[in-house]
Amino acid sequence: MQKKHIPKKKEIHLTFFDPEQFIQADQEETVLHALILAGVPIKQACTNGVCGVCLTPLLSGEIDYTNRLPHGLNEKEKQNGYFLPCIATCKTDIAIGRPKVKLR
Repeated sequence: MQKKHIPKKKEIHLTFFDPEQFIQADQEETVLHALILAGVPIKQACTNGVCGVCLTPLLSGEIDYTNRLPHGLNEKEKQNGYFLPCIATCKTDIAIGRPKVKLR
């Protein structure tokens, strides 16, 4: 009998809610997908790391872009701690701030 691989969940700390909230993300799931499933308002467009619309501050923890390139992220944004949730998965539990582009 084969062992089933159960993906490990990571915690995403949403610091911009009052009170602050936590949601769970599967290890293979993008941060954007986890946010959408949890009903967190986040603007999105291309969902492939090019447009930068979902730009969000990463306050703590580590993300992984796997083999994808964050083309929608410039050097200054990287230095200021921003990431693209549309192509990022959680390597560790993370804490994020309010996405840069607000929903209308």
